[in-house]
Amino acid sequence: MKLVEIGKKYPSSKNVSGFIQLYDQYFSPYRDWEINILEIGVDNGDSLRIWREYFSKANICGIDINKKDFTIENTDIFEGDQSDYKFLETLVNKYKNFDIIIDDGSHQAKHIISSFNFLFPYLNKGGLYVIEDLQTSYIPRYGGSRINLNKKNSSMNFLKSLTDSVNYEKNNRPFYKKKETDGLIKIKKIRILNIFFILLFIIL
Repeated sequence: MKLVEIGKKYPSSKNVSGFIQLYDQYFSPYRDWEINILEIGVDNGDSLRIWREYFSKANICGIDINKKDFTIENTDIFEGDQSDYKFLETLVNKYKNFDIIIDDGSHQAKHIISSFNFLFPYLNKGGLYVIEDLQTSYIPRYGGSRINLNKKNSSMNFLKSLTDSVNYEKNNRPFYKKKETDGLIKIKKIRILNIFFILLFIIL
């Protein structure tokens, strides 16, 4: 059964936004692998149920700032802050590395950036790092701006800096400071779905 068909069984917002259709395309090569998947922000657990049914061999864990009163078979759910490095370190100690990371957490720019900076080094070669709902970068309460599109430390401007680094060797820019991610990131897909944005990074 395709991911889209499995998604119809669960009322996840990822169906409404069109994310499931995109994931169906990019997650399929990983379906039969023994991989580690981390989802940040699990809401009522529907997306975790989708992943659990689709990735039969995967180790799946979800984290959320709020304690959850439900369990999902063969799936770990932890209560914690996505920007708390001590908490994230406990995940790394348990799983070592991840093959798919999905950030559907607070959508706060500072949290998106913080989680990425900590977790990206633990993404396996060929892995996917997904950030959902990037329209929040244009909403002030999420640390963005719809007026100042160059606002420092907004999530989109952070991600734009990563896209610049894709061709860092060809950037004939004076005083350019090489980033740790230079030469590692490939932008797999950026797509607009209604008012929703989704960005996928693949590590080379």
